[in-house]
Amino acid sequence: MSAAALEVRALGCTVGNRRLFDALDFAIPPGAWTMLTGTNGSGKSTLLRIVAGLVPPTAGTVLWHGAERRRGDPAWHGALVYQGHASGWKDPLSTRENLAMQAWLDGGPPSPQALDAALERTGLTRQRRLPFTRLSAGQRRRLGLARLALSTRPLWLLDEPTTALDSDGQALFAGLLDEHLARGGCALVATHLGLPVRTAALPLRLGTTG
Repeated sequence: MSAAALEVRALGCTVGNRRLFDALDFAIPPGAWTMLTGTNGSGKSTLLRIVAGLVPPTAGTVLWHGAERRRGDPAWHGALVYQGHASGWKDPLSTRENLAMQAWLDGGPPSPQALDAALERTGLTRQRRLPFTRLSAGQRRRLGLARLALSTRPLWLLDEPTTALDSDGQALFAGLLDEHLARGGCALVATHLGLPVRTAALPLRLGTTG
């Protein structure tokens, strides 16, 4: 059995007549993370969605601890947190209500104390009763960080998680990622920014192939 937590073998994706990537191989062991970079349109978001099971690849296999991942497998989806560009937050709900709903979907209702601690850590205590529509772009990103602060799932798949965050927010994300890795989790993170993460990243760069 593979020592990797997440492993991708010979993965390919073609959209229309355009090949985004082909014969892509990489592995992420427990306690490690891969920084996914590349030009616009190189397939970073698509790769994350393929690994999450939201988009089928043209070719190749995704494995989790040596077992082939199958789309729709509840055990697989229960092992990961996916955060893409579309947040999924509900506009009429308050900041705290949104976080409680997402935490319940991620594995069960958290305690009120855990919810409040996550909001305090991410600087959203004063905004906890505000409807989501009144949050700034940075505050919306911080709500995503509050979700990560509550998560116990071992695999994080994150698409530009620090966009719209100031330097303090970026440092907060780096701290959350370091803690996740220290617990034996792993992560695939698409980003165009250098992040102050203590754990060195495994680099993966995608490039357009025509």
